[in-house]
Amino acid sequence: MVVSETKSVGALHPATWASAFTLGLVVTGYLERNAEIGRSGAILLMALSSLFLIPMVRSAQLRAVAKGVNSTAIQAYNRRFMAWTFGYMTALTISITAYQKLELTGPSVWLAALLPSIPVLGMIWTMGRYLREEEDEYLRLRAAKAALLATGILLALATAWGFLEMFRLVPHVPSWAALPLWAIGLGIGQFILARES
Repeated sequence: MVVSETKSVGALHPATWASAFTLGLVVTGYLERNAEIGRSGAILLMALSSLFLIPMVRSAQLRAVAKGVNSTAIQAYNRRFMAWTFGYMTALTISITAYQKLELTGPSVWLAALLPSIPVLGMIWTMGRYLREEEDEYLRLRAAKAALLATGILLALATAWGFLEMFRLVPHVPSWAALPLWAIGLGIGQFILARES
């Protein structure tokens, strides 16, 4: 069963799926800005792009099994993180739709604005729980290094972009973009560290 799954899903490298996901987000942003697809269209395209995360995680897990660097903690982490990711997409859809369609005011606007942050807290909790549950020191160190690389990439990009924005050379990027940028950095970090082993 694992061999046939590895050939079907694992035939494509996780970086291919991650690239498809990232490209989907870039195209979504471009279309929202230039083709007037609206927030609802953008959310739909973002949700469709997020489906690339499922085969990406499965492919990465199958490769980890093949290389002997898999653990029950990683499998639990993947399940939890994917659940929180789709929870984030659901909360984002609900909050934006409610804001646009229901003309929210007062505390309900605050609730709608903060709703997508709840799954983000779940993602952060999931990362911390993985580091606590992982018994293999090598895998725990590799995860910590990937997170540190992701944080470094995010800090460097945010700082450089902030200065470019201050000089009015680039448009403003909302701060919620930190999470997807950090996740992309995490993927880059994991890819680099996997190549070293």
